[in-house]
Amino acid sequence: MPPEIIACLAPDEKVVWSGQPRPYVFILRGLPNLAYGVTWGVLGAFWYHAAGGIGKYSAFTGWWKLTPLFSVPFIAVGLSFFFYPIRLGALARRTWYVVTDRRFFIAQIGCLLRGNDPPRLRVFSTEEIAPPVVQKRSGGLEDVILTKRALANPHLVPRLDAGFFGIEKGEEAVRAIQALAKRLSEK
Repeated sequence: MPPEIIACLAPDEKVVWSGQPRPYVFILRGLPNLAYGVTWGVLGAFWYHAAGGIGKYSAFTGWWKLTPLFSVPFIAVGLSFFFYPIRLGALARRTWYVVTDRRFFIAQIGCLLRGNDPPRLRVFSTEEIAPPVVQKRSGGLEDVILTKRALANPHLVPRLDAGFFGIEKGEEAVRAIQALAKRLSEK
């Protein structure tokens, strides 16, 4: 595990299980956004083209020549949607799932743009946790869904903070989580 995550542990806290998701699992989650990206980008490009662009061929005079620039936010939003799957794949490379002898959490190490920010931790509380459910994926990967909210809505795709997604040994994670839950309930 990266030293940034190890620094988040208490001095006598021991890691029982850790894993990292496969990026393609996160990328698949973002693929529907490509349709939105194309739609918004084409809308912005159409607006720019219909307004005649900027320059001597513009259909507007005076300050109205800036009208084609109103298409820039639509094009920017389209690019944002278009590159969302790539951003999710990069997020997967910076995400770690950790089960210790005291807690279990999702840790995300900051990106290069944020500098030396500490990792963002998504610590699961005992109130929000349901018995873990393992869902098999094609390719031998597994998802471990942990939250009551995700299990109460099986018709929805669970959010990425609702469990451990795209890991190789989901059963090991479940055993570690159940052992921790048993230890915490005995206290």
